[in-house]
Amino acid sequence: MQPFKPAHRGIPTRTAQRHYTRLLPGVYLDPAAPVTALAKAHAAWLWADGACVLSGLSAAAAHGTRWLPSDAPAEVAVDRIVRVRGLVAHRDRIHPCHITERLGMQVTSPARTAFDLARRHETESAIQHIDALCRATDLAPANLLGLASTLRATPGAARLRALAGLVDPGAESPRETELRLLLLRAGLPRAVTQYVVRDARGRFIGRTDLAWPRWKVAVEYEGSHHFTDPEQARRDAERGNRLLRAGWRVVRITGPMMRRPDLVVEEVRAALRAAGGC
Repeated sequence: MQPFKPAHRGIPTRTAQRHYTRLLPGVYLDPAAPVTALAKAHAAWLWADGACVLSGLSAAAAHGTRWLPSDAPAEVAVDRIVRVRGLVAHRDRIHPCHITERLGMQVTSPARTAFDLARRHETESAIQHIDALCRATDLAPANLLGLASTLRATPGAARLRALAGLVDPGAESPRETELRLLLLRAGLPRAVTQYVVRDARGRFIGRTDLAWPRWKVAVEYEGSHHFTDPEQARRDAERGNRLLRAGWRVVRITGPMMRRPDLVVEEVRAALRAAGGC
């Protein structure tokens, strides 16, 4: 979970304007602290004097979700119309069973948070956020289907039901989610995320980002740190060699390659076909 950098209020206006970062009216942040989604969530809680429920991206931040956009406004659910720059206030009625407490603040439950993310974000970003939310909590795709059934009369329930089948807590980054969705949309079989490969004696060989165990094909997404960190590069090479010795085909995908989605799909499709798959 990201470090909790609390915002402050009650600081004299002149002092605050000179020495602090303004997040919301009367709420400021130490200038040395990064303006994260969590800092904005805490600022919204302070601004409302606790008379709100953090929702959407702010609730996700309070639950420890990673990779949230730092430039998005804080989100709260309140019972009145609010127009404040840097804050999105939803006039949602949230049942008490969908409210919990995190870091001393009232927030929507993980499932309810996923519901709000699903109905208020574009498909790909919604799934990226929900994947990360599931990874940060004990939320499972089955929970989303249950909530969609409970809220079936609420606008957005059908969208949550549709997206639940695309959610996978195994994604370790938004780029991995993007890659997984790209391959699914291309009609390739659904991959297993974070698959652990073992030898015939059960000894650990490696863990892959995406895998098709039936055909022994794996896909690894390699971000920039895989190339700038010598130790990470060494581990990647050793794991790749172990997988190859165990009879696996490994397709490596980089950030620049993702700008050519057709190429990515063809590389993976070719590996699957060579292994006897699609």
